[in-house]
Order: sequence, then C-alpha cells, then structure tokens
Amino acid sequence: MKNFLPILVVALLATVGAQGLTRADEGTALKDDERAIRTLLDAFTKAFNAGDADAVAATYTENGIVVDEQGGRTEGRAAIRDQYARTFADEPGSTIAIEVESLRVLGPETAVEDGRTTITPANGAGSPELSRFVAIYVKRDGQWRQAVVRDEPVDELSPHDRLKDLEWLVGDWVDESEDAVVATSCVWAKGGNFLDREFTVKIRGRSAVSGAQRIGWDPLKRQFKTWFFNSDGGHGEGYFTRTGDQWVVKVDGVHADGRPASLTSTITRLGKDRLRWQSTQRTLGGFAIPGGDEFVVVRKPPEVGK
Repeated sequence: MKNFLPILVVALLATVGAQGLTRADEGTALKDDERAIRTLLDAFTKAFNAGDADAVAATYTENGIVVDEQGGRTEGRAAIRDQYARTFADEPGSTIAIEVESLRVLGPETAVEDGRTTITPANGAGSPELSRFVAIYVKRDGQWRQAVVRDEPVDELSPHDRLKDLEWLVGDWVDESEDAVVATSCVWAKGGNFLDREFTVKIRGRSAVSGAQRIGWDPLKRQFKTWFFNSDGGHGEGYFTRTGDQWVVKVDGVHADGRPASLTSTITRLGKDRLRWQSTQRTLGGFAIPGGDEFVVVRKPPEVGK
C-alpha cells in the first residue's frame, strides 16, 4: 500500500535455550510453537482481508513496532491499530496474500520469520503491490505475538537485469564425465528477457534425451522459473532456489505417456567454465525412481579460426 505496508517481521533478538527438556520434548514444543505462529499469521491475514483494524492490531504486542518501506515507524498497538484503520479507509477491499519463506523458532520465547506479500486492490483497481518482510515474534503469557515488523522495498529490476544472475549459462557446454554424454547450448531469447537452452543427454549407455528449456523471471513468485519440453512430448516446469553458487530446481511435469513426473536438479557452478549437474528425488507415475544422475560439463572452447 502507498502509505503503509506492514507486512510482518524483522531482525533478530535473542537465542534462548530450552533447558530441562528432552530432545523429544524440544521437538514437540518446536512444532507446537510453529503451528501457533502460523495460526497467528492466518488470523492476521483474515483480519486484514476483512478490513478489521482492531483484529489486526491484536496480533501485535502492546509495544509492537512496524517499520514501513520508507523507514517510517509506528510504535505501540494503539498507533498500529490507527494506522491500519487509515489504510483500510483509503483503500477499502484490498486483500493480502503472504508467502512465508522461512520461520525459525530461536528459543521458547522468540522466533523470526521472513517472506513475501502481495496486496491486491479491490475490483482490479490497480496492479498488485509486492513487498518483502522480516519479523520477530515473542511469546508472552503463553501467546505468540508480532513484536517487530519491517517491510523491505522490492527493487524494480527488469526481467533482463534479473537474468544476469544466470547469464553465465550462455554458451555451448560439453560433458566432462566418463559415463555420460551431454551437450548444451544456451542463448538469450529474442527480446532479451528469457534464456533458451537446447540439450541432449545420454547417461551410462541409456538412450539420448533431447529437448529445450526456457528460463525467465516470475514477478509474482519473485523467483526464476523454467519450462522444459522434451523431444518425446513430455514437459514440465519448476522454480530456482539459490544458495551461493548452487541452484536447486524442483520440477513437476508429465511424461509423454501421461504419467506425472518430478525431479530435483542441482546445478553447482564450479568456476567460470565448469558446472556440476545432479538429478535426485525423481518420481514417475507416483513411484520413486531410486538413485540419481550426476555429471560435470565444461564450456566448449571456440573453434579454431572463428
């Protein structure tokens, strides 16, 4: 929202040990706390979508703090209630959807959460507004509440600029392992907002698989998305998650014969001109396929004279 986007959660306060508990007790308590926090988040969402400022404010501690994207601070439950009331009056009927990316219970009385929110104006009156959030929850008298909530601005990079994180894939790649034959070619698609890859794979003597892949930026999920199209008619799609130089792609799709299929691919950059590709957690027709595949490919050097 223009003036106020309180969207949960913020930065970190304390780590407290659960002394005197067995490991089983700790695990049970942790799950109970996670469920309680998610129930609180559901209550916040329901109250926001109903335009109920009192119910929204009740999810905060008495001295809670909300920091908006511009750095403006609202302190205290009463002030938070008044700010939400103004927001609901200015933009009635807006709804919020919250996607939690991480929830960490740090101790018996502290938890931190981060994720993304989408606020949609009523009746299609405008474009959805996206925001990231970080927040701290505290537990008082057996009840979890939001203690500090901070919205973080979402930068407005173009799809092309975002894809520069994956630009290193552009080029021709060849297999470096003993039991696989792999060839991949990646180029910028026309317009520069997608990457297009063509690939052929043969592993341990099995018949070659070939196909095409398109990679782009999903502005709603705020992740890289990929679409696969195999030469036999099968296809799938999935999303990238990054950890350092490693990208994990979880793909769901359908085999050419109609059976559902899924797999997890892990792409690890080993330098400017080398990468490792691993395929795990594969299923076909609802059944797990044991084992996995792994191979290393290198960037193909330019041909002499070109």
